[in-house]
Amino acid sequence: MSCMRLLLTVTTIAATLGTPGLRYALAQPARTDTAAVRKQLEKRYDENRRAFFDKDLAAIMALRTEDFHTVTPDGLVHDRAEMRQMTQALLNGIDRWISTTFDIDSLVLEGDLARALVRQHVVRIALREDGQLHHVETWVTQRETWRQTPEGWKLYRVDGLRDQRRLVDGKP
Repeated sequence: MSCMRLLLTVTTIAATLGTPGLRYALAQPARTDTAAVRKQLEKRYDENRRAFFDKDLAAIMALRTEDFHTVTPDGLVHDRAEMRQMTQALLNGIDRWISTTFDIDSLVLEGDLARALVRQHVVRIALREDGQLHHVETWVTQRETWRQTPEGWKLYRVDGLRDQRRLVDGKP
């Protein structure tokens, strides 16, 4: 390699490493190991479950990126602020949690993103529109996109909701 070409290569590498996002990405181990990422996400789901059971809105939102958003089946996008309000309203209506499960059906890695197809099942005692407490059970399958950040994986986007089902006191 000529001296000029070597100098150009070193200069390009130095300039690239000066980019904060790339510096972070290069410092991270390759995330091509889907099994390892799955374990990391399962840990995040456990943290999320504990935060919901504790009704700890700050802990719930700490597991989400600053640009977190959801896309509902009607195509509406709900940003982080809206989701914070909706989560607080949900928590306010919960008398007690019975169980919550998150099952990762599939996982696709792409750069700093992990797209998980997740089945959720949630059982709780909650206040309903009639002002009474009811046994509420819900199911949904949805795509949850997680982003790798310096603080670990954080939920970035929820979309592709399907197979939604709700029972209130055992009735649809």
